[in-house]
Amino acid sequence: MKKTYLIIITITLFSFFGMFGKLAITELQPLGSAAHAAIAREIIRTGDWLTLHWPYSEEFRDFYQFPPLFFWLQALCFKIFGISDLTAKFVSSFFGVLVIIATFVLAKIITNDEYIGFLSSLTLILHPYFFRHSRKCELETGLIFFITLGIIFFVLAEKKNQPKYLLLSGISSGLGFLYKGPPAYCVVASILIYYLITKQYKKILNPYHIFSIFISILLPFIWFIPQLIYKGNALIEKYFINQILWSIQGRGAKFQNVFEKIKNYLFFIPVFFSYYLPWSVTGLFGVYKTIKEKNKLFYIIIIWVAVVWIGFTIAGYKDDYYLLAFWPGWCVVNGYIFSIWTQKIKEKIINIFATLSIIFSLLVIFTPIKFDKVRNPEFKKLSEYIKNTVPQDKKIITYKLPYYDMIALIPWYWDRGVEKSSYIEEKLKNKKAWKEKSIDTEEELLNLINKNQQFILIKKTDYDNLSKEIKDRIKILKEEGRFYFCVSEKL
Repeated sequence: MKKTYLIIITITLFSFFGMFGKLAITELQPLGSAAHAAIAREIIRTGDWLTLHWPYSEEFRDFYQFPPLFFWLQALCFKIFGISDLTAKFVSSFFGVLVIIATFVLAKIITNDEYIGFLSSLTLILHPYFFRHSRKCELETGLIFFITLGIIFFVLAEKKNQPKYLLLSGISSGLGFLYKGPPAYCVVASILIYYLITKQYKKILNPYHIFSIFISILLPFIWFIPQLIYKGNALIEKYFINQILWSIQGRGAKFQNVFEKIKNYLFFIPVFFSYYLPWSVTGLFGVYKTIKEKNKLFYIIIIWVAVVWIGFTIAGYKDDYYLLAFWPGWCVVNGYIFSIWTQKIKEKIINIFATLSIIFSLLVIFTPIKFDKVRNPEFKKLSEYIKNTVPQDKKIITYKLPYYDMIALIPWYWDRGVEKSSYIEEKLKNKKAWKEKSIDTEEELLNLINKNQQFILIKKTDYDNLSKEIKDRIKILKEEGRFYFCVSEKL
């Protein structure tokens, strides 16, 4: 019992201080975090909980890129704790803690060994890449939690021979869809494949299994139906076609030849053996061991890994963090093999990490240690000045700066819009302007300041390269870090 308490306290200290420690130090990042925070804040401002809105974004005024559950939770968080960079990260960090705990629970249920659960959660805790994505205003940790929870309920159904747990697995998958869409259904696919591989064909037609699938599919309809009633075909066009189908097709990516297509299909191999080291390698020993021992309950984890990997491989658009969707399962495989390798020093391992968890907590509380890189401090520092200087309805010119980075940061920090170039406007029709600059030429800048007074954000290096004609026409109002904030003089 004493060892159990020690393990739980160790995991809790590492996960809580790792997720929430020093959250207020760093600002929100473009594109995702700042945009997500502004969208959640807009729910509070407008009172519209049905349709999400990205403020000052003309293309995504009605935001259908993700389902609403994360934004609902984040809006509630803002309502309770106030609106700030710190509170914008609470939901993601909270689910990060839950994922670590869920990893411990999953391993313990499968193996009946809390030491394996401890090592599994420790593997996750010692993976900086997971923490990096968790300590943001992002959707990944919530999705990972609901997927892991769905697998936990399935394992309980198998171990206890109680198929009613499958209903809870279906609810978890449905909530996962409401949180971040179709990837949550990897649980449904994994369970079906597990029954096929283990030749438990009767369980496929078990009423609880069939009903669990229906629940996972029907649960998102609490959002779908009101959308279809009040917004017509917007959900179908903007979410299912413009977002999901577009992502499956590769988001406009063009592969010139067969080698580029093959490279795209193999995308996750170098990612897995770089971003996910060293646990990507040690986990392979765990997979080999479980298959050799024919431990059937571990098959669900291996299937889970395969379903996520293959599913994202088939889809045209890929990103390195997608594999986090199976990472708790991979950590359980690691925990299992680590328990075999460290059995003789089991007590020492627990005591060492219990001590380290206390040291880590004290370092977080009493030292200026930082976990995240500060990238754009100027936007936060300029916030009050901009709000007091620039009229609410006035857009800001961002010269030679990424358009979507700016339309994420500026609405969140300054509550203002961003001037969009005609070039980008044309590009956006074909969804090709995600990395384009907002105002990119001196000719267009001059044209804008000739029309009327403009407020301009510009890097100091770009300002130095401006022509004398433009420099004579703009006045520096504020200097902050890498930037000048300027206003154009009237003709």
